[in-house]
Parts: sequence; structure tokens; C-alpha cells
Amino acid sequence: MSLLRPLLVSLAVVLLGCSGSPDDSGREDPPGEELVQEFTGDAGTPDAGDSLAGLTRIATAEYQLFYLVDGRVLGLGSNRAGQLGVGHSNPYNQVPPVDISLPQGLRFKDVAGGGFQSLALDTQGRVWTFGQNLYGQRGDGTTNDYPNRATTPNNGQPYLVLTDSTGATFDDVVAVRSALLFNMALKADGSVWVWGMSGTAIGNTLGIAGDGNTAPRNITRPTKVPLPQGVRITSFTTNDNSIFALDDTGKVWAWGGSSSAETLGTGRFNDYARPNSLSIPTRVKELAAGGSRWAVALDEAGDLWGWGLQGTFLGLGPPAGGWYPVATPRKLSFPEFGSRKIIRVTANGHATHVILDDGSLWGWGDSAMGEVGNGVMLDFATYHTPYQWDWSNYQKMVFRPAQVAPGVTFKALHNTAQSFYGYATATDGTLYSWGRNKTGVLGNGVLPTGDVAGRPDSWNVATATPVPAHRLTVGIPTPSK
Repeated sequence: MSLLRPLLVSLAVVLLGCSGSPDDSGREDPPGEELVQEFTGDAGTPDAGDSLAGLTRIATAEYQLFYLVDGRVLGLGSNRAGQLGVGHSNPYNQVPPVDISLPQGLRFKDVAGGGFQSLALDTQGRVWTFGQNLYGQRGDGTTNDYPNRATTPNNGQPYLVLTDSTGATFDDVVAVRSALLFNMALKADGSVWVWGMSGTAIGNTLGIAGDGNTAPRNITRPTKVPLPQGVRITSFTTNDNSIFALDDTGKVWAWGGSSSAETLGTGRFNDYARPNSLSIPTRVKELAAGGSRWAVALDEAGDLWGWGLQGTFLGLGPPAGGWYPVATPRKLSFPEFGSRKIIRVTANGHATHVILDDGSLWGWGDSAMGEVGNGVMLDFATYHTPYQWDWSNYQKMVFRPAQVAPGVTFKALHNTAQSFYGYATATDGTLYSWGRNKTGVLGNGVLPTGDVAGRPDSWNVATATPVPAHRLTVGIPTPSK
């Protein structure tokens, strides 16, 4: 302890100076102007007085995280498959964040992380990929994968995606996203492109190309999704296996995943390999998908609509039995909010979060690893088999909305279905994080070491806490408890 004390004091100084205000999941086994505005707004527009001014996006993934700061991409967390893009794929945890390895002077406008792959979008509209390529996630026409190596070639060397599946130059991209084992890109013309796994090795990742093909396959170059004539997508998101997109009329489209009608919200079984619209009678302005269980849509009136295989993740309360499936979008009711309206919504792997029009932050879902951020977390030491978690449902379920960080007003959320933790930005620019910190992704300076799987709660944080974000300069080696 005496050896760590100076480092802990140093981290405390960093935290105070930058705040701006007084196991195992089982996934470890497989190693246009309005469009741009839609996505740069994801991080919340920095105010002139923000301590984090210049930070325009936070891209959360399960094991890695990226900060987009003044056109630079900084990576944090695990590099076990080369997904940090630091030039090699030697497995280690990176804390504090570092620049990804790309040509000097190149600037970026978007970044995303998925399972074991990541991608970045430069200001010229070109896509760079790095990390695992077992299923074609690199987009280079191959499934050549080079993990755990520093020599060339390796997964950690960012690759510029040159052409799409037709041989045409792949550019004019305005936004990127990443799922568990596939990538997505949105072009300025409103078209959606996908590449990576469309198979059954993990979950039911099928039909992501939207072309009606349900056969397992690897899509090794960006492939255009055949949307109905005239449909122009303005934003999109993904859970582990499916894609949800919003068009310029406020209509929601969904495809991919599996034959379960509840997964997509279309109410149709076995009709998942082509884009279908969802029945929401109002104009939607924001989408969020959580894990592979549920999804929500925020309409222009500030109301939330939800659907999914496990409806309990929609804030419907304890299930009467089973998972409470909701096959088509249902308007959700939250008496806890009073007359307040929802203005932002995101979801991570186990929880949903919203910001209301008074700036208050609320969350609900399974908080076994602190994913809700309201102080609730499973005590793994007293679990029925200590430190041997089976990832069952509802061990620490927060069934109804609970306020997170009371007294703080928030303006932006930064969560994806691939993460089991959360980030939010307060109105004064302070960044808060909470949840699973297995690889140091919370940005609080903790550098996890030692036995990772045996003590799954060693580094988790159950309460939303201010963190330095990209300004972090200290990494404290921290063994499991």
C-alpha cells in the first residue's frame, strides 16, 4: 500500500484539476451537413467555459474506449486484439489514453468500437479499421487475422478501407458505428454500409446486409444495404446483432439479428434479413439499443417508446413471469419523471439512461456491475458461488428509473450496447463515468492488473463519479482484490 500511496495522491490531483466543478461475459473466448451535425452532437456541444472543450465524441466499447479531441483519436483500455490501433496487437491494458497510430496531421470526425474491432472516420470521409479480422471486420477483402504480435502485419496497424464490395472507392462517409462482430458506415447520401460477421458463431448475427440472405457468411468489404426507394438514413445504432436506423422523416427501420419478432420490434417472425419499418405513430429523433435484449426510441414530444425480447429492461417493472417480451413499440410511462420530458436517451449492455429537460439523469436495468450508476452493484464476494458469476438476469435489477448523481445537471450521454459502463457530460463540462472497469475504460486512472476473471468486481464503480477523461496522465497499476 505504501508504494501506491504517492500514485493515488497524484491521481487525486489530476482528478481535482480536471473535473471542472467544486467474471467474465463469455465474449473473451473469441479472440451531408445534417448527418454530420447529428453525430457530432452525440458528445454534446462543448461550451466555451467547459474544462473538456474540444472533446466532441466519446466512443464506448466493451473493452476499449476512444476520445475524439480536436480531431485526434485517443484510445484507452484493452489491446488484446489490436483494437486500440496503436500499431501493434500485443495484449495489454492502456491507461492513460494514447493517440492511435495514424499518419501525422490526419484529423478525424468520428470513431467507434465494437467487440474486438474498432474504426475511425477521417475528415476526408475515409474509414480506417483496426483490431480483429476473423470475420472480415477490417474490410480489406480477407479474414486474415494477426493477433498478439508486434511485427508486420498485425491487427493493431490501422487499415484504410479502399474499396467497397463492388470495387468502387469507399469514401463520402459521415458516421461510423460498430457492433459485436461487424462494422457500419453511413454515407452523405443516406445509405448504410456493413461488413464483418453475418453468421451464428456468437448469438444470432444474421441478415445484417439487409439483402434477404440469412446464410452464415463473412462480409469482407463494405456492402450497401438495399433500403426501400427514397429512404434516406440520418442516424443509426446497433446492439450486439441487429441494426436500427432513423430516416429523414423520423421513421425507424430495423433489420438483422434473428427470427425473434421481439428483437427488432417489427412484430414479424422470420422477416429479419431485410429492413422493415416500425409502427411508431410519432416522429422519432433518437434511437438507442441495449445488449441484444431491447431498444428504445425517443420522439419529438419527449416520450419514449420501447420493445424487446426482455421487456423488463424497458422500465416496465418486475416480470410476472419469463422475460416479458414486447414484440412491437410500446409507449412507456414514467410517473417518476412527473411532467418532465426526456431530451436524450442511450443504452449500454445492461441499462438505459435518459436526461430530462431539467438536466437530471436517470437510469434503470441490471446493475450487477454498477451499470446503472446509482450506487447499486452485486457483492460478488457473497454471491451464491463467490466470484463465480454466471451472468444470469436480474441479480441486481433496477426495475424502475432511479436518479443518477442527484444535484448534477447533465447535457449529453455517451453509451453503446457493447459497453457495460456509462459516461455522461454535465452542463459545466465535467465528465462522469460508472460501471464495469475491467480494462480501465472508466478513465479514472485505474490500470487493472493481476487476476482478471477471478474477481469480476475488482475495479467496478457503482456510482457516477467525475473523471479526467482525455486529460488523464496517470495510470495506477491496481491488482484484483
